[in-house]
Amino acid sequence: MGKFLQRNFLLYTKDRAGVFFSFLGMFISLVIYILFLRNNLIAMANGVPHFDRFIDTWMMAGLISIVAVTTPLNAYGQLISDEQTGRLADYLVNGQLKSSAINYLYLLTAMIEGALGTGVFAVICFGYLSLKYQYNPFGVAFLATLLFNFSLVVIASFLYGLLIKLIKTAVAYSSLSAIVGTLAGFFSGTYITYGTLPQLIQKLLNYWPGFRVAALTRHIVTKDLAVNLPQTVQHNLGITSNYNLVTLSLGVWLLGLLLLFALTNQRLKH
Repeated sequence: MGKFLQRNFLLYTKDRAGVFFSFLGMFISLVIYILFLRNNLIAMANGVPHFDRFIDTWMMAGLISIVAVTTPLNAYGQLISDEQTGRLADYLVNGQLKSSAINYLYLLTAMIEGALGTGVFAVICFGYLSLKYQYNPFGVAFLATLLFNFSLVVIASFLYGLLIKLIKTAVAYSSLSAIVGTLAGFFSGTYITYGTLPQLIQKLLNYWPGFRVAALTRHIVTKDLAVNLPQTVQHNLGITSNYNLVTLSLGVWLLGLLLLFALTNQRLKH
């Protein structure tokens, strides 16, 4: 099993173009915010002091949650490639690994690659805040941001591990990746603020862990900033301080996906 994981990571790191474009996608989301969204969001504050630092910090929390949702899916591209080239069948025919074990190994690969990508992007985002506002953001808030987003990586990895069973071709996988990449930003309440969404969409987002994590980490990273915003404004920006509710939501999602994943793999044995 260890050799199979090592082989997955070697393939991942050797694909320099894939790694480059993976991180390029993260940079693009940051650049789009800085060049096109930032000034418009700041202008909405009508001269509120220090609002530029607030909105920058708010946005970084949202962008990190998007990366946590999207990066685990990259690892499953190797699964599709292995199926189409017959490499996966070789492992099964030779009895080196059982199909259920292979599924768990791809799941673990997705978690590790997702955590790595999320961690790197979090350092970049907090580094941007450090350089722009000349302070050290790498404290408790940074660690809490990593903790909650790593839990989101785990949930996303399980979810894609179930969805990928329905995907049989590289074209279908590319389509899934495009859909996930597009929806993740909107479902986190980042590209379109939570308060401007229709009531039905708001209710749906309250059940989505990507939004829950984004909302809580926004509170974590902005609560000590010298900006006093009414609760209604914070609500419209998708900020929540309810740790218990978010933790419960993540736990329910994780437990449910874990059971589904275990049940689908149990069927493979029979």
